Amino acid sequence: HGKRKLVLFVLAAAVPSCFVNAFTPPTSNNRIHVRRPSPPLPTASLESPLFRTSSLAKRDIELQTRPQTSWKRRFPTVALSLLTVLSACTRQVMAIQQQHQPHLTISKPKHVIRLAVKVITLWLIITSLIRQVQVKRRQRLDATSEWGRYAAHPGARGRAVLCLILKILPFWFFGKLWRTHQQSLRTRSGTLFSTGLLQLGPLYIKLGQIVSCREGLLPEEWKKELERLQDKVPARSGQEALELAYASIGSQQEFEATFSNFTTTPLAAASLGQVHKAVLRENNDTVAVKIQRPYLREIYDQDFVLLLKIANVMDGILKSKSQVGGVSQSWTEIFTNAQDILYREIDYRDEADNAIRFAQDFGLGKNGRAIPARAVTRSNETIPSAAMWLRTPYVYRNVSSEKVLVMEYVPSIKITNSAKLDSANYTAEEKEYLADSLARSYLRQFCVNKFFSTDPHPGNLGVERVNGNPRLIFYDFGQACELNSEQADGILAVIEAIVDSDADRCVDAFQTMGVLTDNVDLDKVRAKVADNFEKGLVKVRKAKLKKAGYVFRPPKKNNATTSMMNVTKEDSDVMKYFKLPAEYAFVARAISQMDGVGKSLDPYFDFISSAAPNIVEIKGAGTYLQDEFVKFVESAKRRFNNCWTQIVNRTQHQSHSATSTSAVVAHTPVDSFQGADQSVTALKNR
Repeated sequence: HGKRKLVLFVLAAAVPSCFVNAFTPPTSNNRIHVRRPSPPLPTASLESPLFRTSSLAKRDIELQTRPQTSWKRRFPTVALSLLTVLSACTRQVMAIQQQHQPHLTISKPKHVIRLAVKVITLWLIITSLIRQVQVKRRQRLDATSEWGRYAAHPGARGRAVLCLILKILPFWFFGKLWRTHQQSLRTRSGTLFSTGLLQLGPLYIKLGQIVSCREGLLPEEWKKELERLQDKVPARSGQEALELAYASIGSQQEFEATFSNFTTTPLAAASLGQVHKAVLRENNDTVAVKIQRPYLREIYDQDFVLLLKIANVMDGILKSKSQVGGVSQSWTEIFTNAQDILYREIDYRDEADNAIRFAQDFGLGKNGRAIPARAVTRSNETIPSAAMWLRTPYVYRNVSSEKVLVMEYVPSIKITNSAKLDSANYTAEEKEYLADSLARSYLRQFCVNKFFSTDPHPGNLGVERVNGNPRLIFYDFGQACELNSEQADGILAVIEAIVDSDADRCVDAFQTMGVLTDNVDLDKVRAKVADNFEKGLVKVRKAKLKKAGYVFRPPKKNNATTSMMNVTKEDSDVMKYFKLPAEYAFVARAISQMDGVGKSLDPYFDFISSAAPNIVEIKGAGTYLQDEFVKFVESAKRRFNNCWTQIVNRTQHQSHSATSTSAVVAHTPVDSFQGADQSVTALKNR
């Protein structure tokens, strides 16, 4: 009876004094929880009539004008409340014990410490539960509601990641045990995973976009759920979309002077922004206006600080043995380069410049018209415009800014939407043509333009018809990377060497690319590459290339010894001689995403087989014919040497046989020659 009375007393004393703030509704005078750290808004936008009446604007203004309440500021109040409760509880405990057991001596400090631990633990548990309930309530209304809070409190994101893992693990475990319900459990866990990434923030959405495009990396149920991260991210609409647009442009007056007929419902929404349709007042062009989401820079600041710390710890633990996919590489260097590219992605002025450069390299003008391409072949010849099979929206650079990108409005069908492609009567041959066009575009980006988009996921690619023919559309250039001449030449040489199954040229191309370490054993690398060619681990679709007119020559025989081949059975014996410059990490990412998109159009798609027929476009006719003639001469010389070696070996073998026969004849009685004269004569004649 005394314990129950004590518990009721503690709750009655603690709840009003410690937890009342958690249940208090947010008002302008009493609001403890900070949902998002709001960046300063332009003065003109705060003075507009719209901001005086909008709930979203009132919330942002309130967050800026009132002081930020942190746990450090609340600590004195909470500590005083706890001390009050502890003192009252201590007096109550002493009174109860003196009443029931007056002869016992009470150890005051011991009881106080125990009671303090219990009360603090109870307080932490209850406040944590209340906070989780509030977070879930906000996320049901808007999955992106906690991005700002995670930016201000990285520990909250860490706890959210841990909770997400703990939610998924039971589905994975029971899926292994309960085979009959494995598909439904995978679907449920995939939904939890995609929703969790969406709630964590833009950087985690980018990771989800990447893995959703990789064939065979995740179960199909997960891939289907993750695909909605490509262009189905929740967006602001209606009045909130207008407010976001006004704040991004600078003021309502400036926005209305630039655009008209602005649609408040977004056409699409991604991790970093959302796109709206509008009309440009200066020329009445219908445009797509891409508006950046708030709090991105604050989120990136926190995320990359955490990721760089993790990378430093990993490099410190692994030291020189740090590997990425079996290739020696510093994790710090990878995240540093990724940081540079992702920070440029949230500055739409860089994206506008990237889109303009892409269009100029391919010769793409406004309304899909062809213009002279800026890129040239290896023969210094101008490459024809790609407007017949490729398009990108025209960018209005003069009205674009850091947080607003204005582009030509170009509707299309999402490249992986098979249902819409079928309903639009796209045949299997046309889908294969689109996949080949994607590979062709990246061959030009890697080897001629030396500038490529690193993010070709399905949300950034579309399809349209022009003059009855399918045409590929590139939309997003927020992430782009440059290559130098040696890297571009090396990539082209590797592609040609793989097509020809030439191990020596492949190793030479690796050296040109700069992916081999200083202490490399070239014989081991060459032997392993040749072994991969012979076993068919690295191959191309010869039927497809023959259909395109490619002539295959006999593969070059490798000179590696049998002992060397035995040494290189394990990939790890060779991969330690490779290093991964940051540019090739983005090349690998682009090829990985492109492979997933290509296979959705053509199940047998591979980048090299689709790109190889266009090498003549890269080199130019003169250089291509010259290189093919050199290959033909080398192949003829190699075949002649092989034939001559076979003739010499056969002659030596026959001479050795004749000598052995003569020795036998010298030690054989004369009687035995009578039945062997014809055989000896035939052997000598041979």
